[in-house]
Amino acid sequence: MPRLESFQLKIKTGERPLKDTPRYSINGFCLEFDEQEGGADSGETLEVTGVPDSFPHTLTLCGPDEGAWDIEEITATYYPHGEEPYTLRYGAVALDEESDLNIWKPRPRPVFDV
Repeated sequence: MPRLESFQLKIKTGERPLKDTPRYSINGFCLEFDEQEGGADSGETLEVTGVPDSFPHTLTLCGPDEGAWDIEEITATYYPHGEEPYTLRYGAVALDEESDLNIWKPRPRPVFDV
């Protein structure tokens, strides 16, 4: 498993907006994002960057402390140490105070015809 230098999320908010500060959790430690641009109101797009510079055994997008946050789509770009970045897309999800979203997925294996 490579060390994750940083990651970027582009999050399109659905009907219910995020009222808290967006946070992520890596290996059980809850952190605020290092950079944030845009907004998380209904229909807006929020772009955030986390710089954990760590080996991600777990990596989650945290739900709000109160209420719910509807997410239409997430585009995640990962920057592992010594490797090319890769991008994954996640579909619609609703997060609340009892739920987080697992956003750690290792690089997909190459696909080729045989």
